[in-house]
Amino acid sequence: MKKITLWLAALCGGAIMLSGCNMLDKANGIILYGDEEKVLSSLKEEHKGQVEKDSLSVKLMDTDGKRLMIMDETSAQYLLEKELLQEVKDGRDTEALSSIPKLAEGEAFLFAKKEDSDIGFDSLPDQVNYEGNVIIGDGRAYADMFLVVADEDFTAFEAEAKTMGIIQYNKDPDGIGGFDVEREQLVKIEE
Repeated sequence: MKKITLWLAALCGGAIMLSGCNMLDKANGIILYGDEEKVLSSLKEEHKGQVEKDSLSVKLMDTDGKRLMIMDETSAQYLLEKELLQEVKDGRDTEALSSIPKLAEGEAFLFAKKEDSDIGFDSLPDQVNYEGNVIIGDGRAYADMFLVVADEDFTAFEAEAKTMGIIQYNKDPDGIGGFDVEREQLVKIEE
């Protein structure tokens, strides 16, 4: 019986190591998604251990069960600096993106699960380049695809206005589920 227990424990430990899970990598932040008023109201609340909070304007488009989040280049750069833009490697492991392409007016790039993703939105810029299977945090919590447009093009882009609120804590946050927003996502934010 003792041999079987040790064997099962070794098997489980090996499976965890091979899966790429890092049990020591705890979340130290929350991203709030939703209407500007509710997200900004949630950001005004003080929670124990908060270090930094910020908000980003984004836009959403829905079609055929797909949700596209549109953000400007400055917002994408902010997420990049916080190491929140993660490239999916081999289907499950992720690695922080090191850079994003510079955009000129009228250009955009797309982060989606597959390069041949048919986004099916008519009002997109003519020049959209696929830049990989990139997620925010550890998953696609609020949108299936992310379109980054030049700062000059963002305000004129017609889509539903939303807000992302990013709260960084000095420890593992305990407030998940306590915000009156559309969606919350625990994340690991780099300083």
